[in-house]
Amino acid sequence: MNNKQVDISIVTISTNEGDQLRDSAESVLAGLGNLKAEYFVIDNASTDDTARIAAQYPEIQLIRNTEKTGFSTNNNIALKKSAGRYVLLLNPDTILNSDTLPYMVKYMDEHTDVGASSCKLLNPDGSIQHTARRFPTPVAVVARWAHLDRLFPNMKLLEKYLMSDADPNTPRDVDWLVGAFILVRRTVMDQVGMLDTSFDPLYYEDIDWCYRIKKAGWLIRYVPDVSIIHLYDRESAQTLFNRWTFIHFRNILRYFWKHRGGR
Repeated sequence: MNNKQVDISIVTISTNEGDQLRDSAESVLAGLGNLKAEYFVIDNASTDDTARIAAQYPEIQLIRNTEKTGFSTNNNIALKKSAGRYVLLLNPDTILNSDTLPYMVKYMDEHTDVGASSCKLLNPDGSIQHTARRFPTPVAVVARWAHLDRLFPNMKLLEKYLMSDADPNTPRDVDWLVGAFILVRRTVMDQVGMLDTSFDPLYYEDIDWCYRIKKAGWLIRYVPDVSIIHLYDRESAQTLFNRWTFIHFRNILRYFWKHRGGR
């Protein structure tokens, strides 16, 4: 296929998330409408039924890893194979509405100055996740890490960073989008490159990508007219210190060093 024949390339990584993947895949395939799509699922050396579940869908192009690799590396494997006018990074713990993908592609077609976009992300109870944000500052990162938003829910510093001071039902330009659902124009990806694998295995690769996209002169847009459900049950979100803490901290430093010259 050439780029003109494929509207959207969807990339999902599953690491022992087979049950969630099944529900997500069902929603993706039911919600394509008239879009010409290709759908990649990377089985990241799972020990559950991820591969078997993905193989049940002929529309899915299954890529199997023999060893676990990071978020950026996995996505880049599929992005290199992709042919869509747009590429979508999509978590396996997401459920799409039937109109989400057609609307987002149409929106991007009509707004040619937008390089990347995302829709509204909802918790299973219907509450809104703050997934479109301003670029982090060192002070905001420390305050967020210390969970000061729990102690001071109206803290202006964190309201600004999380954009929780903005109307979640109004489209707006933002600095970065959480990688659970991020739609990127192929011409933009060709211009700025794919994800930076130095951030593997996880964290800050989505911020870094959006930073490079904005630096290249493209807009990043939050589009709340359509939504998805994002389960978001990440281990590192459960406690302040765990096995991912060092990786998170390392990638924060890497991000600031890369884009602020260590300042």
